[in-house]
Amino acid sequence: SYRSLRDGKAFDDPTVLKIAAAHSKTAAQILGRWCLQKGFVYMPKSVKKERMIENGKVFDFELSDQEMAELDALTKPEAFSAFETLYRKCVNRDTSKDGTMDGVKMNITSD
Repeated sequence: SYRSLRDGKAFDDPTVLKIAAAHSKTAAQILGRWCLQKGFVYMPKSVKKERMIENGKVFDFELSDQEMAELDALTKPEAFSAFETLYRKCVNRDTSKDGTMDGVKMNITSD
């Protein structure tokens, strides 16, 4: 999820916009491609058909190692902490059958 990348607030980030311009892509597409190249599950969310189509157009380009490093540098500890809090909330809501976290994976690694 690119939520871990600056808590999902990177659409207006100058680094993201610079990379987007270089590839003639949107910020969302750049962040989606970043997810794919990191090996993360990319699950874009939209209710608009145009955005759904746009979000799927992340397989016709590749980010360079330098671009990946620039995007990686945007992930700050506070963003990862916010992501972890959200993850735990969603896992509890979507996974727990009895309101407990028994048997639910709660450890998150950044590797």
